[in-house]
Amino acid sequence: MNRIKLFAFALVISAPFLNSCTTQEAPRKENAQEARQEKQREDNKKKIDDLNHQYPKVPDERILDNGDGSPVYAELKQRYHDKTAELQKLVEGTGAKMVYVILTPEVGKGMQNTNRYGLPFIRSTCAELGIECFDFTPLLAGMDPHTFTQVPKDGHLSKAGAVFVADHLAPIIRKYYNVKSTVTYKDSERPETFGDLPPSSDEIRDGEKDMPYHVVANSQGLRMTHDVKFPKKKKHILLMGDSAFFCPFLNNEFTISAVLEKMFPDAEIMNSGIILYTIEDYVTLWNEKAKYSEPDLVLVQTNGGDITDFFFSHRNRFSRSQKPFYPSPAEQKFYKETYQQ
Repeated sequence: MNRIKLFAFALVISAPFLNSCTTQEAPRKENAQEARQEKQREDNKKKIDDLNHQYPKVPDERILDNGDGSPVYAELKQRYHDKTAELQKLVEGTGAKMVYVILTPEVGKGMQNTNRYGLPFIRSTCAELGIECFDFTPLLAGMDPHTFTQVPKDGHLSKAGAVFVADHLAPIIRKYYNVKSTVTYKDSERPETFGDLPPSSDEIRDGEKDMPYHVVANSQGLRMTHDVKFPKKKKHILLMGDSAFFCPFLNNEFTISAVLEKMFPDAEIMNSGIILYTIEDYVTLWNEKAKYSEPDLVLVQTNGGDITDFFFSHRNRFSRSQKPFYPSPAEQKFYKETYQQ
């Protein structure tokens, strides 16, 4: 047998063995990667637990006792700016349109320093970056809070408040109704969920306020009663926000997203709002899940609290990234002077 025939014969004989090795190697790599990720999560959890024990306080209004010119607040504003710019780049990189919505029940005389100083900065940040920003505070300032919120029991939106907000979001949606994202994904690329609610959950919550309300999530972790289908046949509108978009103490059918869904039956209004989420959380949620829902328009709800939420001890308790955040020198100084006297 000459060398060429011998080489070909060897390949034929060894092919099943090589294929078997390749097939076995892939699961080994996946298992090894999963093990490393689990080890990283465990290490991060221990570090976060240690940091929370060492720094048990989260910032309050005292962070703005001397106005908005403190070094620590300057750092927090910079983080807000940078994460907003990052989120804009990610969203608009898909061809979608992103609009910021300032929404808080703190209006008029009830406005605290986090919003008094934070809202002008948010508006200026949006103007600098070219992000359209719709501010609800002037609209709500002239209204009776007993009408648009659930005071005295709770300050979140009432049924009437959710309808009011939806009515004023509708013109923004119509303005950008012809915008279409240019990115699509294969079904094999999509994660199982687009939001962070427990998939297919159906529960009664009360927020420990004896105010029961019905929360239903679809199988994709969004606060809606049906799944989003692909390839998409409707306009996809994604709501990213905290409790203001989640609408606690309102049943699913009375939330902002449900009201908008009735107004726009040929659109999927996808509510990914989660209580206590911030701009930083929207960035990670987008990268890991939300972008795969292929939204054409993204409404991002924000307020001044999203700036102070960038303080390291708040991030360690509530950030969805589950990675440790260590204090900067300015944060360390503020924390020591404020909480460790």
